[in-house]
Amino acid sequence: MSETTINQRLNFLLKELGMKAGSFARALELSETTVRNYIDRTAKPSSEVLEKISNTFRQVNLVWLITGREEPFISDDEGSVTQTNISGDRNNVASGKNGKAIQKNDGLSDCEKERDILKAQLDKTQQQVEHLQAQLATKDALIASKEETIDLLKAAFNRPNT
Repeated sequence: MSETTINQRLNFLLKELGMKAGSFARALELSETTVRNYIDRTAKPSSEVLEKISNTFRQVNLVWLITGREEPFISDDEGSVTQTNISGDRNNVASGKNGKAIQKNDGLSDCEKERDILKAQLDKTQQQVEHLQAQLATKDALIASKEETIDLLKAAFNRPNT
């Protein structure tokens, strides 16, 4: 990987961590657009961003990330990789084939909570759409009734429809 750019190494890192740009951005408290600029474009992360990566994902070898030299992940004495999650707690992450990190799925419950919140928001939005459709139907019925009343009044006063 020594001949790769830092952008390619960040992309590789996300794949190895099993993360998407959005979750990686949230873990680092960055915008998803910023992370995508690092991955998809030639934007270079600042020293502050590299420090956040180092503090959040302790198993990542910062020398590798910056230079492409050495191995992508740092192993502890037992051969497992250590990761610090967003709250700062350290979790052991098992080392898979070829020493690649396999994350514990601690973020699954967070994703499920977020999914439930989004589902509730979707249900509420659907109810609002149904309410607005009912209001439109009522409005259309009132307009039709108004036009009928106007036609009846014109006919009563012998005026041509215009």
